[in-house]
Amino acid sequence: MWGDFLKALGIIAIVWLSICALVLLILHIKSHKLLKSIFLNAILGIAAIIVINLTQKFTGVFVPVNWWTVGGSCIFGLPCVCGIVILQILI
Repeated sequence: MWGDFLKALGIIAIVWLSICALVLLILHIKSHKLLKSIFLNAILGIAAIIVINLTQKFTGVFVPVNWWTVGGSCIFGLPCVCGIVILQILI
């Protein structure tokens, strides 16, 4: 029962992240400042992880720093970090 649920949840997450990546790419292209926009998005994502981990003592929320979280926050920026924080709070 839980195996099927987790498999469906994984597929939904992959589809959702693919749609978000496509929307972000379109928005970056439409900004006419592609590299600046992508770089700023990555910096904001990394900065958000750093701020969350620095305030861990007060908030009780910790985002593990590994290739997945850093890569996701570089590609998807703040929405990815918000999603990771929500998952940390729920789990």
